[in-house]
Formats: sequence, C-alpha cells, structure tokens
Amino acid sequence: MRNIIQKTTGFVAATAILFSFSACDQSDVAPEADLSASNSQDAHRSKSYNLTKTYTANIMSLNDSGVSGTATLTLEGDQLTVHIMATGLEPGMVHPQHIHGFMDSNQNAVCPPMSADTDGDGLVELGEGVPFYGPVLLPLEPFPTAPDGSINYTQTFTVSAGILPLQNNVIVLHGMTVDGEYWPTLPVACAAIKVANNGK
Repeated sequence: MRNIIQKTTGFVAATAILFSFSACDQSDVAPEADLSASNSQDAHRSKSYNLTKTYTANIMSLNDSGVSGTATLTLEGDQLTVHIMATGLEPGMVHPQHIHGFMDSNQNAVCPPMSADTDGDGLVELGEGVPFYGPVLLPLEPFPTAPDGSINYTQTFTVSAGILPLQNNVIVLHGMTVDGEYWPTLPVACAAIKVANNGK
C-alpha cells in the first residue's frame, strides 16, 4: 500500500487543486440531445430556483472510514444553507467537503461502490469516484476541522441555477490517514441529497 501511495503523490497533489474551485471540466458529461431538451432543463432549473425547498441527506461511510451523519439543506431563492453533522472523522484534521454532481440535469450523481476501485488498492480514490458522483459543483467552505472527530457545520452560500436540481447531487466528505499519511482528498463519506418537503 505504501508504494501505491508514493506512486499517487503527484495525482493527490493535482487533484487537491480541484477543491479550490467551484467548477471543473465537464468532458465526461453526455451532450444534450437537442435544443429542445436544453430549453426544458433550463426551464426546470429556473422553476426550482424560485421555490423554497428543504433537502436531507444520510451520510454513509466510504473506504471503511466509519464516518456517518446527516445533512439538511434549505434553498430560499439563491441562498442555500447547508447544515452537516458527522462523526467518525479524523480528529484534529481539516476535512474538505463538497456538493458533487453533473451539469446535465438528467444525470444523477450517486455514491460510488467499492467496485469503483479500479487500481485494486482497496480504496475508492477521488478520481475513481468522479464517474459516479461527478465533479465539484459547490465547495462547502470553509472546510471544517473535527477536534474530537465530529463536526457541526452550518454555512449559507449564494448559488447559481447550475447546481439545480439539488436532488440530482451528492455530498462528499474527504480526509483520512492511510499507512501513516493523511490524504485530504480521499473520500470518507457520501450522501445522496433528497427532497424533504417538495417545496411546501
């Protein structure tokens, strides 16, 4: 495992840049079928953007991290409030967290299964998970530190319609030590976002 970590040091450094931006390459996104489909997606996003909705997410462990928790998201106009409570995180370390998804509103992001581990090292790394959960749509900054292994995080963001519909996306938490080395990009938990009140 140590050799694998050393081989992937360059990859980890490169992918860390991903977390400084709210948008990334969309080369894996399937092209829209036609202009009519595009207009339909835009209309759906605009309608959703004008509603007040509450969403929930059940945070589940990835890579045998033991992390679990819940998230509540409230969208009012262009203001998105995210509240995350999670335990089992590495104490004293910063844990990057993001909303991941695809710009194509017909493609749902999902939490990756262990079969996503294509290099066979026993871990689903950041790049191996991207085909399942997509690129970063919104970094949930400032990234929290877990003094006692838990976080109670609340932050409000101004968002664009490109993040909608929220229920197509997932929340991913990152950061775990492997063989004595802390990997800030390693996914440790994932949660599918679900509509809680249908806008009512």
